[in-house]
Amino acid sequence: MSSPVVIDANLAIFNVLKTQQSSRAARVLGDLIDRGCEFFAPGLWWYEVTSVIHRYLYAGLIPDAVAYQALEILTVNFGVQRIDVPVRTAFDWATRLRQKAAYDGFYLAAAEALEAEFWTADQALVNNARQAGVSWIHWMGELA
Repeated sequence: MSSPVVIDANLAIFNVLKTQQSSRAARVLGDLIDRGCEFFAPGLWWYEVTSVIHRYLYAGLIPDAVAYQALEILTVNFGVQRIDVPVRTAFDWATRLRQKAAYDGFYLAAAEALEAEFWTADQALVNNARQAGVSWIHWMGELA
């Protein structure tokens, strides 16, 4: 039986673009796949992965072919399923964590709704959420 897990955009991007974080991100996704997890994300995930890939292209860090291949992998082949969450719930999470922006609140709201783990590349977010009592958030660096 598969279990749901929410993943953030950076964790996915680090798996398709070569970065200093790619090996860590690959270990996390490999472990989650071995555990039979299904990947979920809030709707903004697709906007975030597109924006980051475009930023890499615009900065000259990757050529067009790599950008389009990364887009194809992430938005079509990666298997992330969309979960819609109430805006108010995301807003409340951002407020609870005392964040200026509400983006991360959508990921936390999605994980909460699915009763799932949330895996992220953002160590500061994990530290902040754990201080607020969230036990189901994980940083990709936890897997050595």
